Amino acid sequence: MKKIDYTLFFIFIILYSLGLLWQFSASGVELILYGKMETFTRFLIYSIISIAAMFIFIFIPKKFFIKYARPIFYVSFLLLILVYIPFLSSNIEYRRWIYFFGLSFQPSELFKLSLIIFASYILSKDYFLWEKGRDLFPLISLAFIGVMLIIFETDFSTAVLTYLIFLSLLFVGTYKTKHFYIPFSLLIFAPIFVLLRKDWLNRIIGTLYPFKRITQEGYQIVQSLIAIGSGGLFGSGYMNGKQKFLYVPLLSKDFIFSLICEETGLIGGAVVIFVFFLLLVRGYSISMKVSDVFFKILSFGITTHIFSQAIIVVGVNLGLFPVTGLTLPFISYGGSSLLISGIEAGILLNISRFVE
Repeated sequence: MKKIDYTLFFIFIILYSLGLLWQFSASGVELILYGKMETFTRFLIYSIISIAAMFIFIFIPKKFFIKYARPIFYVSFLLLILVYIPFLSSNIEYRRWIYFFGLSFQPSELFKLSLIIFASYILSKDYFLWEKGRDLFPLISLAFIGVMLIIFETDFSTAVLTYLIFLSLLFVGTYKTKHFYIPFSLLIFAPIFVLLRKDWLNRIIGTLYPFKRITQEGYQIVQSLIAIGSGGLFGSGYMNGKQKFLYVPLLSKDFIFSLICEETGLIGGAVVIFVFFLLLVRGYSISMKVSDVFFKILSFGITTHIFSQAIIVVGVNLGLFPVTGLTLPFISYGGSSLLISGIEAGILLNISRFVE
């Protein structure tokens, strides 16, 4: 066992720093209008908790993950069900958060991570049995039911992302394409759910024709594109963005990347993408070099999750994908997301200590 991968550690520190810098910039509007920066203050607290979680999970032994992989997964599964209890969820249409003693938590965030850990445990435990055609139906069924629960919470983007990450784990964990056919074929249900929900269908239409639906579903994308375009090559300067003044909705969450591009330009936006790309390369390098099968699959899953979610959010800001509600890892505002990101960072750094 060696020291942690310090290159990866500094990548995470850079991402946390970017989050603090641009959440502060985004909160400038709140300061001017209301004389306070409540959003930034909360983000700062969430970031401290997230960083603390990262350091804690750097030193969590492997036996903890092995012992509690199943219980943690079942608890996260139960939390997905609890979202449907009226007095625990304040929103009738969008049941995504559990509210308890004034605090809120998004169970789907925990489910993503717990599924990665649980699937890694199952696939590594019987790693050689998959070569003999052992049935993966129980694991696939649990993952699919969990994803369906997230869909019925009306969080389609998180559901699709979670399932795609699960598919990648199956592919890496079995090396047999025959295990991939049935779970992959279940993706045919995705377009059906989109057609059944008018608001989801309208989001797609708004993405395809944002300027024709500028007063409706295309408004967020158009304002994001204006912010990115006005930044030019070098940007308007830190704290000097104009679109954050009530033009771009959900600026501190879904569209924080547009603010970064407006204030630092194309170069700044490219740097952010490059940092996530470095994380991808470093994470996959750890996955390939570590000898332990459980750690190999787990590090692959965590790296895939962080990078794919980041690219989707960047794509949303550029008008390439429908508005999803996903957060830019480590940078967007969101307590549940920041906490899970910190835990994932800690686990990945933990695994890096075992690279030979």
